[in-house]
Amino acid sequence: MNYTLDNGEDLHREFPETFYLPTREAREALLPGEIVKVIFRFSIGDEVHVERMWVCVQSRAEGGYIGLLDNDPYCTKELQSGASVAFGPEHVIQIYEQPAKA
Repeated sequence: MNYTLDNGEDLHREFPETFYLPTREAREALLPGEIVKVIFRFSIGDEVHVERMWVCVQSRAEGGYIGLLDNDPYCTKELQSGASVAFGPEHVIQIYEQPAKA
């Protein structure tokens, strides 16, 4: 099982009317503890599976971030919640916003 991360900026350029993306500034200013969504593309034998999953930012790294996966993928048990994931601002397709308290 191998995986790559899809480039959200490429998807936004291809589908600007339907593929929302947070601003580049917001994606470059993430702090530890923030939760972001990225698109994982898994190659398992002859099959390709794509899953959008949440990652909790742990630290900044050269060219991006290191985070911990906050989901278990459906298509494999080889990658599980808590796994370390390196990603860049170009991979972030959503930034989780805490719901407002009533």
